[in-house]
Amino acid sequence: MKFEIIKPDYEKNPYTGMGRNHWLEVSHFYLEGIFKHVKSIDSPIIVPKHSDEVGYPNPTSPAWRLAAERFEGLARSFLIAAPLLHNEPEAVVGGYALKTYYKQAILNGATPGHPSYLLSLEQIMETAENGERAFQHTCECASLTIGLYMCKSVIWDTYTQAEKDTIAAYLSEFGHSYTGHHNWRLFNMLILAFLSMEGYTINEETMRDHAATILSYYAGDGWYRDGHLFDYYCPWAFHVYGPLWNVWYGYEKEPYIASKIEAYSNTFVETYPKFFDQDAHVTMWGRSSIYRSAAAAPLAANFLLKKATANAGLARRIASGSLLQFATKEECFYEGVPSLGFYKPFSPLVQSYSCAASPFWLANTFVCLYLPEDHAFWTAKEENGVWEELNDTHTVLDAPGIVIDNHLENGFTEFRTGKISMSVGNTSLNSYSRVAFHSGFTWEDFSYEGEETMQYSLHYEGRERSSIPNLILYGREKEGILYRKQYFDYVDTFQNQASIDLADFAIPYGHLRVDKMRIPDKPYRLTLGSYGMPLDDEVTVQERKEMGGAKGKAIILKTSHGQIALVTYKGFDNMATKRRKDVSPVSDESMLIYAETTRKVHYAYKDYVLISAILTKNNEEEWTDEELFPVAKMTFTDKEQCGGYGPIEISLKNGESYTVDYEGLEGHLRV
Repeated sequence: MKFEIIKPDYEKNPYTGMGRNHWLEVSHFYLEGIFKHVKSIDSPIIVPKHSDEVGYPNPTSPAWRLAAERFEGLARSFLIAAPLLHNEPEAVVGGYALKTYYKQAILNGATPGHPSYLLSLEQIMETAENGERAFQHTCECASLTIGLYMCKSVIWDTYTQAEKDTIAAYLSEFGHSYTGHHNWRLFNMLILAFLSMEGYTINEETMRDHAATILSYYAGDGWYRDGHLFDYYCPWAFHVYGPLWNVWYGYEKEPYIASKIEAYSNTFVETYPKFFDQDAHVTMWGRSSIYRSAAAAPLAANFLLKKATANAGLARRIASGSLLQFATKEECFYEGVPSLGFYKPFSPLVQSYSCAASPFWLANTFVCLYLPEDHAFWTAKEENGVWEELNDTHTVLDAPGIVIDNHLENGFTEFRTGKISMSVGNTSLNSYSRVAFHSGFTWEDFSYEGEETMQYSLHYEGRERSSIPNLILYGREKEGILYRKQYFDYVDTFQNQASIDLADFAIPYGHLRVDKMRIPDKPYRLTLGSYGMPLDDEVTVQERKEMGGAKGKAIILKTSHGQIALVTYKGFDNMATKRRKDVSPVSDESMLIYAETTRKVHYAYKDYVLISAILTKNNEEEWTDEELFPVAKMTFTDKEQCGGYGPIEISLKNGESYTVDYEGLEGHLRV
């Protein structure tokens, strides 16, 4: 099962061929897959998942989670159906009139005593875990309000006043209830805004507290900090729900807060398109990657604002390109619905709060179908931003601690992140703790057995598990070099903790690393892995050595996916490859290249710095020496050339020169 564009329009959509009519077709496509699991007009939307052990409900889930599963199926599929009904009120899918199904299901779910009732807050509390106070129902109530707004004349306006009151009472209970201290406040804001818009009384002080708190999360550069992290929740939650709230409530009732939300959105869309690659593909990064193309949603939602500044042609190109990235791949579907994965089903990226219907949140991007046919979002010709302009390919966002590079030579986007703090053993660490993220080659799950993709792994003799950095501090970018510092197994003090000073900068096809080890305990083995190469076809492994220059050593992996190369110059003892199973979101088996070094003696003046390059290509063309070995010369301050102190100058063959100097880094570190 996959989506195919029928009669593409390449005149207005030269990159994707996908016009507004195709968006309506893909809405039908997704809903057909969903509704094949609906047995009757009275049946809930419960879709299958690839494993009962992943997400919820599972054998240990409390009883209220069964209702939450039904609620997610209803509310999140409604996010796809509602924009379709806005355009096609009589739409039929799987033999069901959508307006009839959702009108009935929403009312039944909100009606106490009905067999399909989704439970009250009091009933949920009866089986909730001790101390649990915020529930999935709040999120799904917000999704319901978006859907009811999107197709207001088709469903909401056709309820009797008594029916509206029943639904409103249900929404109000969760809208006024306890919520999570992060993006969830937006859920309560939307619920209350919808009720207010429809004439129901709300607690305006509660609303103001939520909205004021949301503003307090703003960090700068258009980015909000969600809880303690920066990730896609800023784009697909803050910058989608925020504009909706402005339209429903903010512009009229809270103009100052609304003006800030609008300004932050407009700042955000200035640089956010740089996160997507030449094909407008989304990079797998952070938690909830199962939402996939929802990452493009803020570029459409910006046009809900009074003064929107997003580039319409670029916004549509990214929205369509990211949608096609997944909808056109059969492996993205399990039993007809988007899988719990990024591509194929992949349990290591699934959070405990997700069920089989959770991926339907990808529908946040479908807010674009609420925009009329004559809106610039639909009439402008597709543009491809930096990939057409061929300049400004390097973007520094100090506020969230993210540096983005758009590699014109291979069409990939790569970004490096800081400001990451997670507890040791956090299952989401795999999606944040990386020295870099890549649009073409995804991160792979941590094994804690040694070599890992795009991260250092530290192993002490006598310990069963290797250590992965769980704290990455952002220093600054200075003269083109990004400085960060990462700690292994950080708990509450830097004292006696193993760390690495990271210094890296973009070069053609990738980035070059000049990292300084600060690991007091010995003996240890330290490895650095490349991106992982999916092995769903034949792989060629090549080794090359540079005879002159900086005498680099390289291992190259080559498949139909493209090429990955790891090049080492200093500090590593050797390099090798490793086949791994069940760690890749793309294939069952994969391969990585890694470099390793060991230290056995305390207080020995030996190589402190590890100099390497990680490069990729999107084809199978041979690497030239200049491409594969970009370093011409390395100049150290210390006579031993170990990098124990002083600046290190890296001279490249293209004439550029970078001076890496860690001095003062400790005074600039931020999280």
